[in-house]
Amino acid sequence: MLHETTPAVKKLSTLVVSLMALAGAEAADISIGIENLPAAPSRVFVAVYPSAEAMKANTPSRTEIAAAQGDPTVVSFKDLPAGTYAFVAFADENSNGKLDTNIVGMPTERYGFSNNVMGLFGPPDFPAAAVQMADRNKAIGIKLR
Repeated sequence: MLHETTPAVKKLSTLVVSLMALAGAEAADISIGIENLPAAPSRVFVAVYPSAEAMKANTPSRTEIAAAQGDPTVVSFKDLPAGTYAFVAFADENSNGKLDTNIVGMPTERYGFSNNVMGLFGPPDFPAAAVQMADRNKAIGIKLR
């Protein structure tokens, strides 16, 4: 037995489809070209921080690891919701899976931040590294130092 579709059900269906389309439009992809990589084979780690608190606590919302494939090497994040993010990248030059530092905490491997900003005595502030993501795909670059 077929059920008859009422005008209210049709309106609700249209509204649900419209909301689903809008929800999909609020996410986009970002491609990050990582430059100044070491000549030796290495991996590139990239982290996404959605807030100053997450960046300070070193709790990224997403991470990607890619083999360095030339200079630049492109690392992408798919379906990143609209918002403000800071991106941090480093080259794992000795393949130990972490950013190595010296005795005073300064990195001994190449690293960088979105907007190519650097902090004075530590990482830059979140607003300085912040990148706005909307509903369009985006490409940025990070030059490692």
